[in-house]
Amino acid sequence: MRIGIDVGGTHTDAVLMDGLTVVSSYKALTTRDVRRGIIEALDAVLSDAGVEPAAIEAVMIGTTHFTNAVIERKELMRPRLSVPVYPPVLGFHPWSTGLKT
Repeated sequence: MRIGIDVGGTHTDAVLMDGLTVVSSYKALTTRDVRRGIIEALDAVLSDAGVEPAAIEAVMIGTTHFTNAVIERKELMRPRLSVPVYPPVLGFHPWSTGLKT
């Protein structure tokens, strides 16, 4: 089973799928606290379907918030720390930065 969540400027939508079958769906107004809205969406589709979190193989989240912030130049700060991704991608190794992993 997979969960897809789309956090838009107006609504947050979530869908729980088993293969190509929609098992549960959720739609609510997007909250200012995007994290809380995502958690509510996850809880809603799992609860509605009576599915345990362990049954979920993947969760995909899409949002326009980052793109909109960059385009509108709102609430942007200078980055203070870059965190490397593991496993290494395209030859970038976390240990080459001197950071402890």
